[in-house]
Amino acid sequence: MMIGKRVGGRYEILSRLGEGGMAIVYKAKDLILDRIVAVKVLRSELAGDDEFIRRFRREAESVASLSHPNIVAIYDIGEEEDCYYLVMEYVQGMTLKEFIKDYSPIPINEAVHIMKQITKAIAHAHALGIVHRDIKPHNIMIDETEHIEVTDFGIAVTLTGATITYTHSIIGSAHYLSPEQARGGKATVKSDIYALGIVMFELLTGRLPFPGTSAVSVALKHLREPMPYPRNFRPEIPQSLENVMIRALEKNPDDRYAGVDEMFEDLSTALNPERADEERLSFREEQDHFPEDDPDEEQTIKIPPILNGNKEEAADQSKPEIKTNPPEKKKKNRAAKWLTYMGIVFLLMTAGLVIGLYVLPKLFYVENVRVPDVSGKNYNQAERILKGNQLKVNRVNRSSETVRKEQVIRQNPEADAEVKANTEIDLYVSSGPKTEKMGNYVGYSRDALEESLKDEGYKDIVWDEEASSSVPEGEVIRQIPAAGKNVVPSDTVVELTVSTGTPQVTIPDLTGKTKDEAYNLLQKEGLSADFVAGDFSNEIEKGLVLEQDPAPGRTVAKGSTVIISLSMGSETKPKEVDQPIKVVYPSKNDHSGDGPSDNADQPIHVQIYYTDANHDNALYADEEITETKAYHIPFTINPDEQGTYRVLIDGSVKKEGTVDYPED
Repeated sequence: MMIGKRVGGRYEILSRLGEGGMAIVYKAKDLILDRIVAVKVLRSELAGDDEFIRRFRREAESVASLSHPNIVAIYDIGEEEDCYYLVMEYVQGMTLKEFIKDYSPIPINEAVHIMKQITKAIAHAHALGIVHRDIKPHNIMIDETEHIEVTDFGIAVTLTGATITYTHSIIGSAHYLSPEQARGGKATVKSDIYALGIVMFELLTGRLPFPGTSAVSVALKHLREPMPYPRNFRPEIPQSLENVMIRALEKNPDDRYAGVDEMFEDLSTALNPERADEERLSFREEQDHFPEDDPDEEQTIKIPPILNGNKEEAADQSKPEIKTNPPEKKKKNRAAKWLTYMGIVFLLMTAGLVIGLYVLPKLFYVENVRVPDVSGKNYNQAERILKGNQLKVNRVNRSSETVRKEQVIRQNPEADAEVKANTEIDLYVSSGPKTEKMGNYVGYSRDALEESLKDEGYKDIVWDEEASSSVPEGEVIRQIPAAGKNVVPSDTVVELTVSTGTPQVTIPDLTGKTKDEAYNLLQKEGLSADFVAGDFSNEIEKGLVLEQDPAPGRTVAKGSTVIISLSMGSETKPKEVDQPIKVVYPSKNDHSGDGPSDNADQPIHVQIYYTDANHDNALYADEEITETKAYHIPFTINPDEQGTYRVLIDGSVKKEGTVDYPED
């Protein structure tokens, strides 16, 4: 698919305009010069034909030299990855073929104005040595001001036997084919003149001079049949204008205009008053249509007329006459018979005269009727009126932007014309505005479409936005009307829904929520949670949500993860505890085993070990004493923890204890 791609690094393809047998034409934007252009890309089937490519390049380069207001300009020629393309001027309008179909009959003065523009364009090309070779209404563009631009110069000449199979328009081109081309001859300036004559014929009459269902049948008509006179189909055409077509459509190229300039001059004066009484030019006899330049061509043989009578009569004429003298009786009988025969002949002649004068005229006479005016009437009503006036009806549907559906746009013959009874009247009936198949815009970017849709003629373009996990941001998700539906652009509102990317959600405030509450709220929004341990807090109880990242109120893509910190509760600090421990020196009368009793002055060895927040079984005191002594150990106690101590005398544990975290 070419839509959205760039050709030559600078031409962004916006939409498809049309296609022919050899190329597809796209509407594109020149990103460097910021203008709309038409890009004609040759079909891939032709890319492997070296001869085709060589001739294409040569022709394209020569045509690029053309510069005329009535010729579509060629801006650029290029290739990339076996893709050969031409970049041309973009003409906003319709083909002349569509114009004829929609607006025929064209007013005569407008038709002359159009033909003068076409002939000027072709004359300019001929002056530079370029023969168009494929002049037809399909290759002529016309805008709303009736300005003409001719296109497709030099492309058809590259057709070969190998590529002719790909041409979808060969039958259409055959209708504009000159007799010498139909005979296999080379296309020349005179061939272009013949094609101009066909275009002019169709422009003025709304029909082709040589219709047919196959290229062969049409070509044979160009060769053998005389051109029907345009005034037979449209009597108001001036004879001087019909003479222009007669001369352009002569079978023998030598009898046509010497050049397109001469045809232009004849056209320019055709409507002058001094040419009003011009006599009709006549065609040459069919046997003189072409010079006898082909010795192998079969000649027409004239067959002499056959003698009247038969062999017996001829033989009788050669015999000698024998005279006899019959008897008198035979003479009388013969006279009687002769009189009888004469009487019968007289009666028959009398009867024949009566029949001829009175009976036959009534049998074969067809009365004339005047064609009623049914333009603007409903078709059914118009049909009844015409049939009531002994006329037949041939319905021809035509799209129309101005005439209501089922109403008669025009009729042929026109109103008040006198015709024979049972003549077929063509009624051109409106089928409503011209419909087109809705394009497929799904998947295209909004940026590319906004520019191209301006030229499609839609009544309005409505842009909607919608989040999507599967469609990238900026691309069309869906459209109304659906692709392929027949619509009238001027009556159609196109609704395009564009993706804003992955759906966005707003993060709720989870502060103070329990772990379960926070999890459920995030899951409801399409988010996930990651719980981590937080800090101490005097405001948020332990185990509740203390913080979250991203913060509440932020917008994130659906499916994102929120990091949640849980409170550790109020912060508690270690406290200092001065723990007194008294070691009693034993007296003389003390026999408790705490020390020697029979030696009052004997020292005792005291060791004190303690454990707290900062120490683990640390030695606090290690000395000998001879009297009772009080020790003060500076314990550091963590919340919810204890300190411990041990007192050893002479190596034996005499006392153990714990120190609790003090409560305020």
